[in-house]
Amino acid sequence: MTLATVHRRLVILMALSGLVAFGAGAGLDPLSALPAGVVLLALLFRRPGATTVAWVERLMVPVALLLAGRALLVATVVGGDVVIPVVDLLLLLLCVEVIRGSDAVHDVRLYALAFALVLASTAYRPGVLFAISFVAFVFIGSAALAIGLMRRKAIRFGAADAVLDRSFVVTSTGLSLVTFAMAVGVFVTFPRVSRAWPGRGEVAATSIAGFSDRISLGQHGATIRDNPEVVLQVEFPDGRPADLGGLRWRGRSYDRFDGVTWTRSEVERPGATPVSWYRARWPESTVAQRITAAPLDVRVVFGLHALQFVDPHSTITPAMDDSGDWYYWGSSPQPTYTSFSTGAPPDADALRSAAGNYFPDRTRYLQLPDLPARVHALADSLTAPHDTRYDRVAAVHRFLTSEFGYTRELPRTARETSLDHFLFERREGHCEYFSSAMVVLLRAAGIQARNVNGFLGGEWNEFGNFLSVSQNTAHSWVEVWFPDYGWIEWDPTPPGSGEGVAGLGWRFPGRLWLAGLSYRWSQWVLEYDLAAQVGIFDRLGDAFDGGGGFEGRGLPGGTLAWIVAGGLIALIIVRRNLGTSARSLRPESRAWRSFVRHAARAGIVESDRATPAVLLERIASTRPDATPVATGLAELYQRLRFGGGSVDADDLARLRRALAEAKRAVS
Repeated sequence: MTLATVHRRLVILMALSGLVAFGAGAGLDPLSALPAGVVLLALLFRRPGATTVAWVERLMVPVALLLAGRALLVATVVGGDVVIPVVDLLLLLLCVEVIRGSDAVHDVRLYALAFALVLASTAYRPGVLFAISFVAFVFIGSAALAIGLMRRKAIRFGAADAVLDRSFVVTSTGLSLVTFAMAVGVFVTFPRVSRAWPGRGEVAATSIAGFSDRISLGQHGATIRDNPEVVLQVEFPDGRPADLGGLRWRGRSYDRFDGVTWTRSEVERPGATPVSWYRARWPESTVAQRITAAPLDVRVVFGLHALQFVDPHSTITPAMDDSGDWYYWGSSPQPTYTSFSTGAPPDADALRSAAGNYFPDRTRYLQLPDLPARVHALADSLTAPHDTRYDRVAAVHRFLTSEFGYTRELPRTARETSLDHFLFERREGHCEYFSSAMVVLLRAAGIQARNVNGFLGGEWNEFGNFLSVSQNTAHSWVEVWFPDYGWIEWDPTPPGSGEGVAGLGWRFPGRLWLAGLSYRWSQWVLEYDLAAQVGIFDRLGDAFDGGGGFEGRGLPGGTLAWIVAGGLIALIIVRRNLGTSARSLRPESRAWRSFVRHAARAGIVESDRATPAVLLERIASTRPDATPVATGLAELYQRLRFGGGSVDADDLARLRRALAEAKRAVS
């Protein structure tokens, strides 16, 4: 394989790495990015003919003008993300340059276009795939730059195509390691500022399925399908809770029901429990949850009930509304915060004895639409036999969890979607039916209650030590008011219904490992800011001062040693393979270099890099008697090295004898 072919393929691989890196952040457009990828892959194995090149040259100008006009229109009139149309133009130019052929004069343009593609991807929130592509780009690019330089030198001096040996491969690898280490150093020094542009065709996660800003019973004639979109990733600084599947990630509460849909009242009347109640009257336990959330179109702060305080880690401002629900102001490409919640609710005996006289707004939490008489009769039959509020609530809860079945199959017709049909005819449904039925029955019995939605449980990732919560676990449950204690959770959906478990389906090997890596990438790279930078340098300072600054702060104490060792190894590789090691040279080159170093030690020349002409001239003036022997060695070296023939054992034997005689002559 010629040097030109190797260089051409490396440049194409650079372009493909840049394309994958950009797609990891902005997505792949089927009208531009995917065709460009197909073209580059085809060019990797086959060079186009002259006819194809000429046809592409003629077509490029009008298409490039069209794409440039589109980018200008987006930037000045339409508005939006101008990077994507610019990248489409960049992809066209890159493909055209590769089709033309990577002549030495085109090298710089190809490098610049491929690098611009990687640079454009940093305007988004690229994931782990970007990291892999970037590492590949660095290693491939280092080799391409070195080979490109060799090609230009060969063309300039009219030399034959050079041969790539093991020394070149090792040297290129060392240079790549040094380049990558420098990139990491730049990253640590300069915090990331996320532009947070949306990618190609991105939509907020809630527009697909799962969590929504309302609860509706009006859907029919279909099946609720899986949606594995991850919406929450949760760490527990104080340790992993025991019952992960039973954790309810509370989102929003709903107080008004029109018979089909639950909504939030617009009237701003007190409906929240004083936060001090949860701290003073519930058991003393606090659970901290560090949550990284997807950018949903509903700006909700999630957390376990009862949520008392929120500490933001990104550019958001959390607040609590009049109903006790938490939300946030501002925008963030990935809202990150720590929720502090009261861990355990009061027990049954405490709730049975609740006798306070403070109740939330009755017009909101006892509101009911027109209902059939049999719904009210059912509520009375369930609650009348019991004396305490707790036992009445427990009776309704027990009725729904034991007498009804769970299904993800929606009702067949609009008429069958009613709550009345669920209670008395169908007697099976999904979680929204169970939570709606419990709230309606309790309100019909005069007990303040409200519907709540969010997520239930999640999937624990052993590799990343975090809980992954997807849209598959979207769930609805109930909060009931108890005097002196506030809102208490009740979940009437039958146990074992599959709620709270990530959707099934195909799971590829290493899925959890990749998910854990993606999460850490988000935490350590995408969310890297000035505060994180200051923390890193503080720990570095403590480590160098002998204060053990790394221990107990999330970074192992041996990390610094590994970083230093890795850098030293890379520098040693580069040092040994930038021409200072003779072991990888041809035998005749090693012999001549040995003679030059011997002559330098004898004082004949000042440098061990002297050329044969210079060395022979100095020997003639300082050691005339050694000139014939030295000339013989030089001629033998040049014939074996540049004669173009093969070097056999006899040649090597003559070379060793000539070298020994020449060394004795100049000593």
